[in-house]
Amino acid sequence: MTPVVTPAPAERLAGLHQVAADGDPVLVVHGPGADDAFVDDGYRTYGIETALWEALHAAGYERIVFYSLHRKLYFRDAESRRLTRPAEAGQHQAKARRMRSGFAGPLGDRVVMNAATGTGTAVFDAPPPADARGASASGMSDAHAVMTLDHLMRQDGTRTAVVLPHAEEVLSHTVAGRALATVFAEWVAYGGSARNTCVLVSRKASLADVREFVHDLRGFPALEEWVRRLSGRPGRPGRVGEPDEAELERLVHVLRLTGRPRLRVGDWAGLWRAVRAMAATAEPARAWEQRLRRLAAEGVPLDAAVLRERGWAVAAAAGREDVWRRLDRLAGLDAVKEHLAGVRLLIEAEARMRAEGRGAAEPAAHHLVFTGNPGTGKTTVARLVGEMYRELGVLRRGHLVEATAATLVGQYVGETAQKTSAVVDSALDGVLFVDEAHALADRPDGFGGEAIGTLLTRMENDRDRLVVIAAGYPDRMEAFLNADPGLRRRFPEANVIAFPDYDAGTLAGIALGRLREQGLTWTAELEDGLRRVVAGMHRTRGPGFGNAGAMRDLADDVKRRWAVRTRAAVDRPLEPDDLPERLRAHLRPRVPELPVLLGELDAMIGLAPVKEAIRALVAQVRLKQRRGRGEVVAPHLLFLGPPGTGKTTVARIIGRVFRDLGLLAKGHVVDVGRADLVGEYIGQTAPRTRERIREALDGVLFVDEAYALARGDDGRDFGREALDTLTQEMENLRGRLTVVAAGYPEEMRSFLDANTGLRSRFTVQVEFPGYAPEELAQILEAMAAAEGYRVPAETRARALAWLAAERRARPDDFGNARAVREQLLPAMETRLAARTADSPDADVDTFLPEDVPDARR
Repeated sequence: MTPVVTPAPAERLAGLHQVAADGDPVLVVHGPGADDAFVDDGYRTYGIETALWEALHAAGYERIVFYSLHRKLYFRDAESRRLTRPAEAGQHQAKARRMRSGFAGPLGDRVVMNAATGTGTAVFDAPPPADARGASASGMSDAHAVMTLDHLMRQDGTRTAVVLPHAEEVLSHTVAGRALATVFAEWVAYGGSARNTCVLVSRKASLADVREFVHDLRGFPALEEWVRRLSGRPGRPGRVGEPDEAELERLVHVLRLTGRPRLRVGDWAGLWRAVRAMAATAEPARAWEQRLRRLAAEGVPLDAAVLRERGWAVAAAAGREDVWRRLDRLAGLDAVKEHLAGVRLLIEAEARMRAEGRGAAEPAAHHLVFTGNPGTGKTTVARLVGEMYRELGVLRRGHLVEATAATLVGQYVGETAQKTSAVVDSALDGVLFVDEAHALADRPDGFGGEAIGTLLTRMENDRDRLVVIAAGYPDRMEAFLNADPGLRRRFPEANVIAFPDYDAGTLAGIALGRLREQGLTWTAELEDGLRRVVAGMHRTRGPGFGNAGAMRDLADDVKRRWAVRTRAAVDRPLEPDDLPERLRAHLRPRVPELPVLLGELDAMIGLAPVKEAIRALVAQVRLKQRRGRGEVVAPHLLFLGPPGTGKTTVARIIGRVFRDLGLLAKGHVVDVGRADLVGEYIGQTAPRTRERIREALDGVLFVDEAYALARGDDGRDFGREALDTLTQEMENLRGRLTVVAAGYPEEMRSFLDANTGLRSRFTVQVEFPGYAPEELAQILEAMAAAEGYRVPAETRARALAWLAAERRARPDDFGNARAVREQLLPAMETRLAARTADSPDADVDTFLPEDVPDARR
């Protein structure tokens, strides 16, 4: 047989030639290119049948037979037809002679050696003219055709390939389905012949889709199992994709030189940009041929601008500004830009080394991890990374496919792998962006792990066609990377990019920019107020802060309030009243004068040293605020003194004062002790401590008897862990949290010694002296009056004696005001109740001396 010399096949057919050479009993050709046309480097144009004939012929198949329901058996070369004549059919010679008229292909007895027509009507395989059809195909039944195919597949003397160009049609509508299922089972089980193969051409996008289609037919179990086995092979065998830039450029030149009318190129210097935009759309070559012919018919020259105007190309891919300039314009991402610049240089260096024939055969991993809160630009940068990889030759298309755990995970066994593979298929030659990827590791049903396993397999099998970017919260992505050992290998530490929260100025610019984009104007007062609101939102942000998303929501809220206030008078500007009510606390209203600010503290009985210390602290804070040199933050305080000296009450006042000074957004107080912070088992304490700290965020965490956390020197007490966590968070949340630690002066010294960072954290110490007896008597009168009681002078004198005796009897743990509240006043109420129980007309609002308990002796 004289060999047919042809140019090298189109790039996307290279894998098809390899599959043909593998010699499997059944091959499945599939994908978007299975129904497309091709332009090889010799500028020949042809369809899938010619491509398959050449691939099989080059792989050593001597007889290549095509079969469809309409055409039955037909050929594309004379030798295959000759080898299928009855003389070669052995024991079926007589039967085959009777069937001769049934061997009528679309070209009858004619042999096609090159399908290119060279005319302007079509550049790809075209239907044959009516006079070339030859004998009618109706002379062969489906059952007879299947028997003939089985006979050809079983012959060892002539290496044979049977091709079904329309597999779905044949499998769905043949009346010989049972016979066809039987021969498929035999071919798969026994190989038919070690030298022969059957090629099914499917229009399905993936082998998973092919398997699902065969499964739904319910009649080809052996074929379904074979497709499943093919799906597990690396490299996606048999897939034919969309045309790349080189092939599309050849198509442009074919239409430019042979089209009727001929295609014109508008910008030769920018032709590469137009071709790149065409390739990025992942459209078949046939679709681009139709579009380009339309341009030629209309006399419109081809350039990137025309593709954008007609919606035929992604704007970014067809744009005149390269990806690096667009990346550079993104605000607040300097560290990200620097990291990606390093990635670019590494890829360029590897490419140059490969061109020189040196360096590692396998390039560095291109998969990335983005860590950061929402709204920090992760999705935007991921899209630009796809374009960057496309420009650097890492990816052919560089498009972005977004996915989440819900996109990848199914609800029953086996569904997750299918869903994940389908998403990966859509991302091939581009970037798969898995947002909140840590949710895959958090799922209790175990299907998240199945998705991770499937993803890892595809990342390995399709490593030349897929880049995965996993994104999520910084503190949770570590758990995701630890969920499977393979993740650390696919996502090395050097490929983890942190996206910091935007600073307040950048955030305000985003909010104002959105208002400007919507055609709104505003007063200077509105802009000043909005910037202060945004600064407050930034200062009080918590985990998961929305960054740019929060600014878009703020701008939309301002616009809505403006529309209501102005009754849709669109010529009126935005004003401060349009700022959301919930955020006006950040506007820092005028701070009250000291007498008003500290009025509640001044009204307390006694505590002269405390009042003096707090007054001095507030004066210092106001001075720093007036000077405006640097950020003024709420300090942490130590309250030193015995129980019952007003420490908790003063802590609540401090929270309100700091709120009025603008140091804390809420100023509330969360009161905790050792039991609230320390767990019973290893691993409980730090999370429990952080939980209480989160409750106190933007307010005061009051730790009473804080020295109890420092007990135990043998390393087995979890109080030290609570202290370490508290010390760390006091620094991390500086400006958003005030910690007030309280306790006896001597014991609090051991508390400060328990962690070297505590002394530097607590910058203010306030001494709380015990109350004098006269002050305790005043406290008794105030507490009694709050309940509607009167305390005459005689009763007051007896109460003074009781308090003095209690202090003498218990000098180390006397409760001061707590003794009045929890011991003396309840005891007096009990005695008053007993004294007046049998006297309906008795005065129940006045304490008499006998209602005071006897003093200790």
